[in-house]
Amino acid sequence: MEVSLLMTICVPFPNKAGSYDAAVAGFKKVIASRHNKNYYLRGTYTHYNVHFAEDTMRMTDVGTEISMEPVVGIDEPYVLTEEDLPILMKEYDKLAHLYLEARRTGKPFDFFHFNVALDNGPCVAKRLAGCGAGHEYFAITPEGDIYPCHQFVGREQYKMGTLDTGIVKPDMVQYFRQMHVMKKPACRECWARFFCSGGCHANADLINGDIAKPYEYGCKLQRKRLECAIIIQALLTEQVEEGGEDLRPAIDNFKFQVEK
Repeated sequence: MEVSLLMTICVPFPNKAGSYDAAVAGFKKVIASRHNKNYYLRGTYTHYNVHFAEDTMRMTDVGTEISMEPVVGIDEPYVLTEEDLPILMKEYDKLAHLYLEARRTGKPFDFFHFNVALDNGPCVAKRLAGCGAGHEYFAITPEGDIYPCHQFVGREQYKMGTLDTGIVKPDMVQYFRQMHVMKKPACRECWARFFCSGGCHANADLINGDIAKPYEYGCKLQRKRLECAIIIQALLTEQVEEGGEDLRPAIDNFKFQVEK
């Protein structure tokens, strides 16, 4: 089982002292306890830190299994804007270049969103249904309430029952089960649909009030990540097939326009 460690190192303590050193020490302790395997050190980029490639590389000083996710919210100053989008696209280009460079120099790291299988991968059912929230797994709160996943906790219309009552909304379970990519009009027209499986239901509900309507801003970021991931994996595969370990040719052929 993998564990996600949230990289919330920018949040100060109540006395306004910085929390960086204490947070990093805790992360390193957990990573060591898992023998440096099967974890993801997760960060979040927001409107305040759109140049997240540098943040991601800083995280590799703590661990080498990294995930960096966009913040999702409504009416908050940290929410990503349309003006941020071109910057974020270039940051993924930059990070992809840094990812290849790290492999070339013998200091590789694993970036969650650059993991894509070109010749294998999930079964068709999984590609259609995605994470399985609301029908394959559920979130249980400390009070014993049952929700489709942890991100739905507190949205009372999605409370599906309790540990005492069991599931009391079987129709909702079926609704989540049947809400696959081919049931979402926007997804049916998207080339990435079988990679993202329709995106996050919770984000769709938060932004659009309907799990059938994907969060379009998140879709744009997902497609960009996939473009980078596919090119990276193609370059790495080509290098292996040629029998070489030196990734400099792959980097030289990397056609993204990266801001230096």
